[in-house]
Amino acid sequence: MFHATLNGPRREEALSTLDHLMADIALFHDDPNNLLQEHLRSARVCLLGAMPDEYECSLVAARKSASGLTDPTEQNRVRREVDALLQDAKETAAPGNARHQHHRPPHSTTVDDTKSELYRFFQGSGTTFGVFYPTHYIFAAFRSYQAARNAADKLEEVGFDKDELVAVTPAETVRFFKEVRADVGLWGELMSRISRFFGTEEVFADMDIRRSRDGAGFLAVYCPRETEAERIRDLIEPLEPLSMQLYLPSGIRSLSAP
Repeated sequence: MFHATLNGPRREEALSTLDHLMADIALFHDDPNNLLQEHLRSARVCLLGAMPDEYECSLVAARKSASGLTDPTEQNRVRREVDALLQDAKETAAPGNARHQHHRPPHSTTVDDTKSELYRFFQGSGTTFGVFYPTHYIFAAFRSYQAARNAADKLEEVGFDKDELVAVTPAETVRFFKEVRADVGLWGELMSRISRFFGTEEVFADMDIRRSRDGAGFLAVYCPRETEAERIRDLIEPLEPLSMQLYLPSGIRSLSAP
């Protein structure tokens, strides 16, 4: 148990994540009182009530209950977001730890090794409701693969784990988006059209696809805390990224200079 309580912006981020998880899960469950929802609601109450031990227990129970989700992609996504909440709470309990102590969840053994490098990096969970949406990741486009590789090297120089970032070629990026489109099926096609109509997630994906076909390289970075995104942006902005988005449970945040 961590015996420490999130506060300030980090607590607000955690509350926002819990709220969006519960709203998303409601689309997969007809029963509003399902066990996963109950554990997430309990975690929210414990976070608001400054009960860190109970908060941890509720998150652990929610992670186990995610196995009840019938959609494997959504199941994986929920587990990853709950893991990020648990890791954030643990880091709060140990403020003396190095600032890059957070790590991605272990590589899923269910991800096909024949898939593209990006697909394996996102562990098969780079979509939400059929659109490209790698929650808790920064996805940045550069004029070339070498520029993206230079950005990755820069982050590694200051302490980012190699397992938490990846630079990919234009061809690998095109291949990844083809895999995503092949996975989502009819429901995904419907959600993609809705998303395009509102000018949201799929519009960013369309722009990235066009850039990859024009020779752009891409960098993906695991970023479970929004507060870390500014540091990542400041480190790689001198390398002139074409675009840089942070995918949050509550929406997409552009990190590029206006």
